[in-house]
Amino acid sequence: MKRLYLQFLLLLPVFCLAQIPRIEISNGKGGYKNSDQVILQKLQIETKIVGKISTNTITMVLKNNSGRLREGRVTFPLPEGISASGYALDINGKLRNAVPVEKEKAKEVYETIKKRNVDPGVLEKVEGNNFRTTVYPVAPNGGERTLQITYHDELKKSGNVYQYFLPLNYTQQIPEFIIKTTVFQSTETPILEEKPDGEYNFVQKGNVWTAETHKTNYRTGNNLKINFPQREGSQNILMQPASGNSSYFLANLNVLPNERVKKLPNQIAVVWDNSLSGKNRDHAKEFILLDEYFKANTNVTVKTYFISNTFDKGKTFKIKDGNWNELKSYLSKISYDGGTDFGELKPLQEDEILFFTDGISSFGEMKIIWNKPTYTISSSNTANFNQLKYISNKTNGEFLNLNENDPKKEVRKLLFQPLKFLGIESNSAVSEIYPSMSETISQDFVLAGILNGNQTSLKVKFGYGNEVTETRIITLNAQEQSVKDWEISAFWAQKKLNELEIFSKQNKDEIKNLSQQFGLVSSNMSLMVLENVEDYVRYDITPPLELKTQFDAMVKNNRTAKEARLKDLMEQAEMMTENLKAWWKKEYTPKPKRYPTPTSVSRSDTARENDLEEVVVTGVSEMRTSAVSERRREQAQMSLKEMTYIASNAPQALQGRVAGIQVGYRNKYSNSAALINPGRITTIEVESKAEYMKLFSRANDSETIYGIYLQNRKEYENLPQYYFDVAQLLFKNNDRKLGLKVLSAIADLDLENEELYKLLAYKLKEAEVYDKELFAAQKVLEWRPFDPQSYRDVALAFEDNGNYQAALDNLYKVLTQSYTKELADRDNGIEEIIIMEINQLIANHGKQLNLNNINPKIMADLPINIRVVINWNKDDTDIDLWVTDPNNERCYYSNKETEIGGRLSDDFTRGFGPEQFLLKKALKGKYKIQTNFFGERQVGIAGPTAIMAEIYINYATGKQERKIVVFQNQKENGRNEDGILIGEFEF
Repeated sequence: MKRLYLQFLLLLPVFCLAQIPRIEISNGKGGYKNSDQVILQKLQIETKIVGKISTNTITMVLKNNSGRLREGRVTFPLPEGISASGYALDINGKLRNAVPVEKEKAKEVYETIKKRNVDPGVLEKVEGNNFRTTVYPVAPNGGERTLQITYHDELKKSGNVYQYFLPLNYTQQIPEFIIKTTVFQSTETPILEEKPDGEYNFVQKGNVWTAETHKTNYRTGNNLKINFPQREGSQNILMQPASGNSSYFLANLNVLPNERVKKLPNQIAVVWDNSLSGKNRDHAKEFILLDEYFKANTNVTVKTYFISNTFDKGKTFKIKDGNWNELKSYLSKISYDGGTDFGELKPLQEDEILFFTDGISSFGEMKIIWNKPTYTISSSNTANFNQLKYISNKTNGEFLNLNENDPKKEVRKLLFQPLKFLGIESNSAVSEIYPSMSETISQDFVLAGILNGNQTSLKVKFGYGNEVTETRIITLNAQEQSVKDWEISAFWAQKKLNELEIFSKQNKDEIKNLSQQFGLVSSNMSLMVLENVEDYVRYDITPPLELKTQFDAMVKNNRTAKEARLKDLMEQAEMMTENLKAWWKKEYTPKPKRYPTPTSVSRSDTARENDLEEVVVTGVSEMRTSAVSERRREQAQMSLKEMTYIASNAPQALQGRVAGIQVGYRNKYSNSAALINPGRITTIEVESKAEYMKLFSRANDSETIYGIYLQNRKEYENLPQYYFDVAQLLFKNNDRKLGLKVLSAIADLDLENEELYKLLAYKLKEAEVYDKELFAAQKVLEWRPFDPQSYRDVALAFEDNGNYQAALDNLYKVLTQSYTKELADRDNGIEEIIIMEINQLIANHGKQLNLNNINPKIMADLPINIRVVINWNKDDTDIDLWVTDPNNERCYYSNKETEIGGRLSDDFTRGFGPEQFLLKKALKGKYKIQTNFFGERQVGIAGPTAIMAEIYINYATGKQERKIVVFQNQKENGRNEDGILIGEFEF
């Protein structure tokens, strides 16, 4: 059954929940449209405040008023430095808390269980400080699902007060709306500067203050602002007891954000991110910042640069008397297109750099080579804060967060030298202090750490550059400052996590350990809810406390099948190798062509005699011409079998030597030369049938095509197919630069979307942009290491880049990874494709390879005349490969072996493929290659299924040729009964 996807975008800008979730439904073409069929039935916001910290719990009830089952996705950004620390989903009408699981494993389990049409709940962190979950199923005709998200935050300073701020400017009416705020350990009344309605007032009970309102059919009006007065020089310290006579502490110091005058630069570089995602930044705030800057730095030279998938130099402007109108006009007219590749950034020589970006490099790895002070400036609610901070810290610049702060205040970071935290004086009684690096004091300062023992005093240092200009003394006392039922450790862990994620790849293991212990969602850890205890046992995931007893009892009687699955996969590969070798040795003799027999004269006896004579003569002729080479081939095969037997029974240290001998045997007694058959591959472009293609019907040059593309992009900007098709037009016009710019924009359409990146990798392979093909394939492997196709795609990309050892190693991983039973069943038969590709690498590049770790039982010399492989970018999809030979016999899923020896791999009906056709000896004539779109079970943002065909002649002979065809399915519903012709062979 096809699923329809919804997307709920829950945006959380300034400090807290910012706006009502936007509910959308798939339009069936890869984009989304507004829908009133699924609504937010209930929204409950509960906040607890103590000192200068808050814990916020958001509960949402989604109601499906349509008559169909729905699946939803909730994506939301959190403020700078904040991570989700709690997640729950209703299971059988009761909220069940999530538990931390490695991100890759959570995805694998999610994909596995989804095959049963029962989705677990997963909250994960995607690019930037964005968090995502899915909700499925939401039953039709009034069905409801409840989800809950928790996060911890610090109150921000506003003038002389600390302020809790909750925007409530929702445009949609909410059937049930509840908001409750509780303030603990406060002797003074919290001041309500703004409140939702007249009934919302604080009531005191001891030193606890509570305000609450409960509304039906509520349309919000005012925001919620709560002020807490502060005294100059005051400090607030909260502690939580821990094991080993230790305590976590959180110290809030009221430090004035002092600054001192700095020399303003004479030349600045404005580096403007004009990738496709750049259009989503708040350019009005960016212009306010520049306006304030040029009021102070009135005479300065500005050189402009632009970063998307390329780095381009723009115009130079002389600002005089603060007049920057010409520069403003220039920046206002910038077009936003292409992916974002920070690897393209070039050295700059200006005094300072102002870098306007969201910090997300979607089309290349970060390579910062700037040594000038760089001020990273973000006005986007989807930003990689850690990346932006890293760039500014590394270059002695500052990070300006325009999304959360007033540009007129943030500009001071450009004009003055700010006061910074410079560390603490050495003290053996404390450890794990965060921040551990210097940090600008912009509003106030919070220090977190672990106290070993009961009490101590800390000297905290502040100053400018490396000069200490003031100090503060913090007195820690575990007995007097501890608070009950408050997770101070979670705030400490969040601060440590922020620093670790600056170098997330290097700190991967430590991030996992921290996230697992403290329940934080990170780049490497997710929060997961499973439906029943059996699934927790099956996938070795420790359940929430409520299921722990039942889980422990089941674990005692449960044996994992991980090693067995691993063994079975390699055994299957060994058996498949023998199967392929037997197929390769088999001689296929096609029947002679039959002509119509005249009815007037009976010539049956003569015909039979002629037939017999023809067969005998032909057989003798073949035997005479090939007898010597056949004997040599038999000797080679026997020698290879002997070596394989020795290798499989030899000590590990000798297997590499034996493998090397095998390569020598193949070189000496090669089957390849006898099989090389001159042929030709003709590929056929699959033309797009999209309506917008009519716009380009009269465009003959790249400039015109690109202009039409930009002019009409707004209507199709969420359709990957639009960028795919326009890029194809530009490539056809031999404009690789513009074609790659348009194609790379696909990377900016969504966060961590494997379907989009597979689509990109396919098209980049076809366009021979191999370095970016590898980047896209590695991203998919990073997100989905549980799919064998991920390793295969990376391996083939390494091969395209000439790194044959990495290609071999990644192909071999397909056979040595452990998969869940459901995913292993989905991809059953992929071993045949992998074996051919491993042995092709050995045949063509054996002298460059280390074969020590390769199982000799899967090594075989299998040169062939024809090989075709199709791959696709969507799970739960069924694409069929058809190859029709000169005798008009079609090889396809129900005729997997043809009379002339054509061979088709297993039919993949639920996964990503691939499917493979092989033919050892090609007959003279034409071969037709077609694909048939049988069906898909999902429609996502990636649009129609993308199919890549790899077409080879003389494969694994050392003389092989390859052509690539990539296209998107052209039929919106149903099958292509006649197939899609994508290429032909002619021998």
